[in-house]
Amino acid sequence: MRESKIDRLVKMVNQISLNMSSNGPADEVAMQVAEHLEKFWSPPMKSLVSDYADDNTVGLASISHKAVIQLALMQKGK
Repeated sequence: MRESKIDRLVKMVNQISLNMSSNGPADEVAMQVAEHLEKFWSPPMKSLVSDYADDNTVGLASISHKAVIQLALMQKGK
């Protein structure tokens, strides 16, 4: 079965969160992940993953979920 775009993005966010998880407390790491996504991801990638910020069924890890919520807030602030 072929992964959907959101499945691939969720997998990527979870990997980034895991790689950064030793950088401090969960809230701090979530902010770092959100900043990473804001800086390095393309606008369509950020927009798509932000659309799922309130969806608990896509498989985001806890830190990833916090990061995506923060990213969505960053996107709204623009």
